[in-house]
Amino acid sequence: MKKLISCLLVVMMLVSVASAFAESSDLTIKNKAVLKFLNETDRETKDIALQIQSKEEVDDVVIRFDNDTLHLVPRHNGVEQSHIHLTPAGIYVGSADKVTLLRYDTIVTIVDDFAKEVVGLLEQIVKNIPAQAIPSDAEINETVNHLATLVAAQEASDSIIVASAAMSFASKFKPEYILDVKDDQGSVEISLRSEAFASAFADAVDELMTNPSLAKLVDRKAAEQGGKTFAEAQVEWLKYREETLNALRSIESTEKVEENGHWVSHFQIGEELSAVKILACDMDSWIDAENGELETKTTLGFKNEEPLLVYEFAVSPYSYREKLTAGGDSLAEVKLSFQDNQISDGEISTVIEGQEQLKAYFGPDYLYMKGPKGGISTSVRETWTGKIRYELVAETASDKESTMIIDFYEADDSLIGELSTNKSDRTVQFKLSRIDKVNIEDLSTSENITE
Repeated sequence: MKKLISCLLVVMMLVSVASAFAESSDLTIKNKAVLKFLNETDRETKDIALQIQSKEEVDDVVIRFDNDTLHLVPRHNGVEQSHIHLTPAGIYVGSADKVTLLRYDTIVTIVDDFAKEVVGLLEQIVKNIPAQAIPSDAEINETVNHLATLVAAQEASDSIIVASAAMSFASKFKPEYILDVKDDQGSVEISLRSEAFASAFADAVDELMTNPSLAKLVDRKAAEQGGKTFAEAQVEWLKYREETLNALRSIESTEKVEENGHWVSHFQIGEELSAVKILACDMDSWIDAENGELETKTTLGFKNEEPLLVYEFAVSPYSYREKLTAGGDSLAEVKLSFQDNQISDGEISTVIEGQEQLKAYFGPDYLYMKGPKGGISTSVRETWTGKIRYELVAETASDKESTMIIDFYEADDSLIGELSTNKSDRTVQFKLSRIDKVNIEDLSTSENITE
């Protein structure tokens, strides 16, 4: 039975895949083939069967939906194995001339009885508590309301403290003090005054570290959730204050935007004569708002050395490209092309330390992927006989190859999925079939029903 159910799940999955592909593929396959097949079935003379067949062995489930009842009859080579009958009253399960009924009302009753047992147990526990120790409903409500009021007031107070501290912190960074702005014939250049920025940062953090309301809040949160106390934060700030400010003073940051869509950005931090290397980040972008195109390149690395990371990104209505290069010999890249707002083809590449780890090409009806240990290719096409053929080929680095083919087609009043491999002469068929009505017992009228 478990094997049959597993096989049926595979059937349903394959049929679903075929149906989904029918909606999106450019191949000449009828849309919503499964629904069309079911809708065209004469329920008066035909039943539906989900079948799996290998050589002479056939397992299936006969499905009959009749008004407000549903029959599911698993069979092996046409012999009934069991019978599930769903009615508005309950679920009947038949097997070996025995019928078991599970009423929906019974399920509800079981749940209600369980709840009553729990309530009764709690009431018994409460009875053993001295009456004077049990608070009244009014006292409980008053306590709950009082706690809710205290929590809401505390949250509101905390929000005010944090918001006030944040506003005061941000007020130290006035743009007119820390930025230089130059407007020159269609271009705007913005530069950071690093000395002014460092002074503003020092004032902001110094003030933050002397905020008594914030100190109480931080200490309370540290006690409740763990973490640093306010005093520990103060000690850490004093310890690294000058080092932090010196680093901020060494910042060079400029942004330049031109009317033609050219945007250049430069950022670096570090002192020229310091033993620590200067870290730099440069970005060069072209933006064409009219045509919906963007191309940008960002480089991160130490000044006057080969970049550590290079990130490239380009997008338009017809293509997409993203590439990350690390150290010159490692990269990851994605390329996509679009047609009619859908992906027409794509490519993925991954190289680590000069060794190709992944190369993949794909489109609506194919996929090819390879790596150091082998490759996989898939394709879907319509054969000369009208079948929709999905083919998967897996190959190893030692040139061993395995092939699996799944054909979807309609024949003998069935929708068929046929599976074959190059490792076996046997094929397996998954079918959604119309069959002549079979004799299905109405389990609700059985004389031998056990609830």
